[in-house]
Amino acid sequence: MDDYRRAAEKVEMWLDAHFDGHGRCTIDPDEGRFYPKAPYLLNAAGLRAKGARAASRALDHCIDKKGDFTGPGEPENRLYAMGWLLLGAVAVERFDLAGVLARRLGQLQDGASGGMVLMDPDAGEEVAEVCFSGGVGMALAAVGETERARRMADRFAALLDTQLQPGRYYNRFRRDGSVVDRPAAGEWAKMYDLELDEQRPANFATVLNTLVWVGRATRQVHYRAAARRYVDLVYRHRLDPARFGRATKFGWALLNLYEDSGDEDLLQRARQLGDVLVQQQCADGLWHPRPGPVEDAPAHARLSYSSDCAMTVLALAQLD
Repeated sequence: MDDYRRAAEKVEMWLDAHFDGHGRCTIDPDEGRFYPKAPYLLNAAGLRAKGARAASRALDHCIDKKGDFTGPGEPENRLYAMGWLLLGAVAVERFDLAGVLARRLGQLQDGASGGMVLMDPDAGEEVAEVCFSGGVGMALAAVGETERARRMADRFAALLDTQLQPGRYYNRFRRDGSVVDRPAAGEWAKMYDLELDEQRPANFATVLNTLVWVGRATRQVHYRAAARRYVDLVYRHRLDPARFGRATKFGWALLNLYEDSGDEDLLQRARQLGDVLVQQQCADGLWHPRPGPVEDAPAHARLSYSSDCAMTVLALAQLD
């Protein structure tokens, strides 16, 4: 539709103006947090050459000799950054970067649970989280590390049946696969609760992509069925998930599942989410992170949030 194309053009214009011919973000070329999603997003927006150069910039300035992301942030955010960089490296065919990241992420993956396990101060134990693990899982699937991605997809499918409370999905899990049934009600970033007002469907976007892409690689339909169960979970909420501030890239994941299933309901839901994003897009082509005061978001955080929104808008524009 024209609305999606116009929104996609605004994204492309912003990216073209803020990433130079060397792949550097002109806002702050040395801020590593501008780069994790940049190669994939630039490529999706039709700026493939800049995406490849942004991948080179990340390899030279944001990845150490072991293959770890060196930018600031919590350990789980750095793992998530590595997953996105791997996905982008595959998209722009920078297989040197892809090889470095795939090897390192394979070393860091927990053999027992399949997830990316780290010490969590809130939980007081080593746990994995579905969104961050999924960011790695979908990238491993994209690069052809099917067996590693499959272990993660198997865990995501199993988690649907090991939740402890009806109407609530806890996002964190232990090495043995059991869920972490903390935090208390109201801490919505670490669970999906069907009764709380503001939830994060986007936390499941990387989960869906992992399941869908592993299903494609293995030709096992039960992965697609598990992805559909996650969609059904999200839409059991008493409110419209398309209007949640953290729906963002969930529409992109819906379209990936739609591509395999042909279920028109998925397409309709992705378009509903895309319509909300088109309405909320700012004049400069990006989005302001929601929920929260827009003035509190640093530029790299705004770009990261906008990248998630753009994934859905760009996918819809290409579809139509």
